[in-house]
Amino acid sequence: MDSKLVFPAALLVLLSLIQTGSSIECYTCNSYTDAHCGDPFFFEDKPNEMKNPDALKACDADTEDKKHFCRKIYQNVRGDERVIRSCGTIRDERERECYTTVLEEYNTVVCQCDTDGCNSGNMYKVSTFAVLSAVLLAYLIH
Repeated sequence: MDSKLVFPAALLVLLSLIQTGSSIECYTCNSYTDAHCGDPFFFEDKPNEMKNPDALKACDADTEDKKHFCRKIYQNVRGDERVIRSCGTIRDERERECYTTVLEEYNTVVCQCDTDGCNSGNMYKVSTFAVLSAVLLAYLIH
């Protein structure tokens, strides 16, 4: 190997080993101030077209003590519904993907996920187990 290439090659290898903070990209908006942030996030007549594609933003860089994730919050404050999409760093203590809080003034459903743009979708998922259980129960009752 040519000695003129050894130093640049070694420098390139060393630089590639240095870990810099990476960041995830999440949708960041609030339906209280931006109607296109609410659900559904896609146009009903064009299911592949988002209402607010510019809301996808990079979160701050991850550090040793802060790892970012995407979050979607549905809030019902005295009948006023809001959807808040954002980056987050403090996870649910019980490590649930989604959880609810119910207080006198407001109710919330919070979902968190770890891939780019994952907070765009509907937070309600149909459980196969729940569907099968309901069908079995309906059969047994009938």
